[in-house]
Amino acid sequence: MPSFQVRTRVNAPMQDVWTLFDATLLAKLSPPFPKVRIVRFDGCQTGDMVSLELNLLFAKLPWTSQITDSIQNEDVCAFVDEGVEMPFGLRAWRHEHLIEKQDVTSCTIVDQISFKTNYLLLDYLLFPLFWGMIVYRIPLYKLYLNL
Repeated sequence: MPSFQVRTRVNAPMQDVWTLFDATLLAKLSPPFPKVRIVRFDGCQTGDMVSLELNLLFAKLPWTSQITDSIQNEDVCAFVDEGVEMPFGLRAWRHEHLIEKQDVTSCTIVDQISFKTNYLLLDYLLFPLFWGMIVYRIPLYKLYLNL
């Protein structure tokens, strides 16, 4: 299953960053294409649901994920979203969001993505798209989360 990790250090306490992981931040992190409309955002706790609509100009595609795990302690805040209804021929999607404490004034956001389609070729075609969508977030994390 293809996977990758992107790490972003921000100058803000871990707990402060954790409180900002909400629908407003998700909207700010969305790339210019495809346009994303947030249909539902319950939160980042186990059992919560997040539903998006991706506008590809010629089609609007649903994407729904469930938060399957969530943890908060003094060293890390994290949640995992796993695809329930996905576009692009995806069979599996797992996005681990970790906020790791570095010290009292900074933390590292770790996006760990793994996915699987029905076709190996499609896995290779989608990899740069998904990687680019996450790397796109790096300057936005710094803009919106450096406190």
